[in-house]
Amino acid sequence: MPYLKSKGIEVDLIPFADDDLMAMLHKPGRQTAKAVANLSRFLGRFGDAIRARRYDAVLIHRAACIAGPATIERLIVALGRPVIYDFDDAIFKLHTTDANRRFGWLKFPGKTRAICRISDHVVAGNSYLAEYALKHNSRVTVIPTSIDTDLYRPQKKKPNGRVVVGWTGSSTSQTHLEMFASTISQMLARREVELRVISDREPILPGIECVWQPWSPKTEVADLSGLDIGIMPIPDDEWARGKCALKALQYMAMGVPAICSPVGANNELVQHGDNGFLASSTEDWISCFEALVDDSRLRTRLGSNARLTVERRYSMKLCAELFARVVTDTVEEHRRSERPLRSLRFFASLR
Repeated sequence: MPYLKSKGIEVDLIPFADDDLMAMLHKPGRQTAKAVANLSRFLGRFGDAIRARRYDAVLIHRAACIAGPATIERLIVALGRPVIYDFDDAIFKLHTTDANRRFGWLKFPGKTRAICRISDHVVAGNSYLAEYALKHNSRVTVIPTSIDTDLYRPQKKKPNGRVVVGWTGSSTSQTHLEMFASTISQMLARREVELRVISDREPILPGIECVWQPWSPKTEVADLSGLDIGIMPIPDDEWARGKCALKALQYMAMGVPAICSPVGANNELVQHGDNGFLASSTEDWISCFEALVDDSRLRTRLGSNARLTVERRYSMKLCAELFARVVTDTVEEHRRSERPLRSLRFFASLR
């Protein structure tokens, strides 16, 4: 946002859910309270849409509402505001947590197609998502998930005695780690290392010894700096192919070499043997794991190259510049016959 402001783009954030509602939605139970809170915010969104008339453009990230069809999005378009649609997951496929699986149908995954069609421009987080968007809109730009390279940067490691292999992520993506338990067990049987998990819930890894660090935005960078190797195992399915490699980017920005499944954006980000490793089979994972554990110089080389990759292609400032160009081009095209473009006011509708 500060970078966009320097380009003459003011941003107001108007999320659907506040922190309390998001915390409630991610926990099981309380279905009535969830339904009432969602309905209240859905009705409030009509007021948000009407107020959007005073903005030069509206960004819709994923969806204007967590549940329901594209009603609010259509209203914003009907009120004459240019819409930029941004999504960074394969949300056109139904994907739910255990806490809300019974009500997954309310997400209306088909509305992603509708929002793509009615938007002036679509921003996709990787080429897989862009390929989907291009079926429904000719104006699509790939802007990858980015990293604040001033905040996430290599730090001096404290002598630990053991190599630390780590994973970070949300409770939702942690299921991928837990599905990978058998391979992890075989890897840990080969070398004596510490497995560290940084997340918002304790991992379920029966028979595997690990250190769980509760995730916090205040300690995230410090926690990541304690890793020697980062891992990102994911299944090869349509939901995973839409992922934007945030875990790998976080490791790499910190100068931590990563071993990743060759799925989705990981294939675009990781150059095998140069800035990290890609591993498909259990044998691949064990081989890459052993190579990194045994060779500190290899870890240093891959980690340094990984950092350069993030600086050159995935830095926040670079991606903000690409996004600023999308905003100004969209508004200029919408106002072609109006007064010259000066300073923009921008309404970001976050899911």
